[in-house]
Amino acid sequence: MADIAQIRHNLGMKRTLAALVGMTLVLSLTACGESSKWYATSKEDGVYFSVPKTWSGISTSALNKYEKESEETEAGSRQALVKWQIAYSTDPKFKVSQVFNLIAPSQPLVFARVRELSGQERNEFSYNSLRDVIVPVTKILDGDVTGTPDFEILRDEEIVEKGARGLQTIYRFTFEGVTQTFNQISLMSNNRSKLYLFVVRCESKCYTKNKKEIDEIVSSYTVQGAK
Repeated sequence: MADIAQIRHNLGMKRTLAALVGMTLVLSLTACGESSKWYATSKEDGVYFSVPKTWSGISTSALNKYEKESEETEAGSRQALVKWQIAYSTDPKFKVSQVFNLIAPSQPLVFARVRELSGQERNEFSYNSLRDVIVPVTKILDGDVTGTPDFEILRDEEIVEKGARGLQTIYRFTFEGVTQTFNQISLMSNNRSKLYLFVVRCESKCYTKNKKEIDEIVSSYTVQGAK
C-alpha cells in the first residue's frame, strides 16, 4: 500500500489540487441590480451559481495564469483543457495558491471549474473517477492509500442535472494535522465531453459554523449544459 506522500508524488500532487483536478474555464461574472449576491456563470457551458456579495473572488484569468506557471507538468497540460474556472472566499485576502492546494482554509472557499475531457477520459470516466477528481477517495476506502487520518464520507449520492449527471460527495479527513470538510459535486456532461466540478471546503469547525450558508451556495449550483 502507498502512503499519502507517495500518492502526492505519483499523481503529481505535491500539495496542489491542480494536478489532480485536471480541467479549464472562461469567466462571466454579473451582479443583478441591487442583489445581495454575486452570480458566477459560464453561458457557453451552461453553468452558474451564486455567493454572497460580501465574498471575494479570484477571476478565471488569474487562476489560469497560476496553473500555466505551475511546475507540475500534468497540471500544465490539463490546464489547456480548462474552459472556465472561478474561486470565492469569505477571506478578502485569500490567494490563488490556496485554491490549488490541500491545506485546509480557515474560511470557506468555493472553487468551480469546467474542462474538456480527453478522448481517453471520455471512454474511461466512471463514478469512481468523479469521486477521485481531487482526492483519491475510492483508493482510500479500498485501503490502497494510508496516511489520511480520520477519513470519513458523510454523503455520497447521485446528482442529475439537465445538462450533466454525476455525484455529490461530502467527506472529511485530516491533512497536516488539520481536519477539513469537502462538499464536492463532480458531473459529466450528457455527451461525456465535459467535466463540471464544484467544491466548497474549509476546516471542519469552519464548515460546521458556516453550514447554512454553504448549503445555500451548493444548492445554487446549476448545470444546464451547453446549448
